[in-house]
Amino acid sequence: MKSTAFGWTVLTIAVLVLAASVGALAQTSAQPTFSGEINAYSPQSTGSTGTTGPYEIRGPWSLTLEGNSTANFSTDLNMEESDGWCITQNGSNFDPAARGAHTHHVTLVNAVVTQITNGFQISGSATIMSNGTISSKLSPSVLTVQITGGTDRKYSNVTLTFQTPASDHFGTEPVAGVVRSVKVSGSKARK
Repeated sequence: MKSTAFGWTVLTIAVLVLAASVGALAQTSAQPTFSGEINAYSPQSTGSTGTTGPYEIRGPWSLTLEGNSTANFSTDLNMEESDGWCITQNGSNFDPAARGAHTHHVTLVNAVVTQITNGFQISGSATIMSNGTISSKLSPSVLTVQITGGTDRKYSNVTLTFQTPASDHFGTEPVAGVVRSVKVSGSKARK
C-alpha cells in the first residue's frame, strides 16, 4: 500500500514538473502583439504652397515583439487638414477636396527593442508610403515607437517620433495614440 502511494506521489510530481516546463516554454516562445489607434495633429508647416495644417493624423497600428530584442511595427494613417484650419482659411467652406487628404503606410521590421521608464521603445529605419507608393521624400527615415503606461495600466500610450526626412512632414514632436489591447499568442487580449 505504501509503495503504491509513493509511486502515485512520484508520478504526480513528475507530471507537475513537466507541466511547469511546458508552461515556461510557452511563455518564452509567445509573441506579444500590441494594437491601438493613432489620433493626433501635426504642427503647422510651411511648404511650397504656403503655410498648411495642422493635419489630423488618424489610423490603426500594431506591434509584435519578436523575442526580447526585436519587434515589427505597422500603421495605416489618414491625414487631412483639420476643421480648425478650414475655418481659419476658408470661413465655413468644409469642402473635402480642399483638405489635402492623403494616406501613409508605415512599416518597421526588425526594430531594436530598448527598455525605458514605464515601458519600452523600438527604433529603426522605417519604410513610408504616401498614397500607396514608397515616398522618396519620406523614406527611409528613422522611427522611434514608444509604448508606455502607468501604475494601473502597464501599457496605455503610444508615440511615434520621426527623424528626417519624414519629420519634415509629420513634425518633430511625437505623434500620440492609445494602446487598445495587448495579446499574447494563445491568450485573450487585455484591454
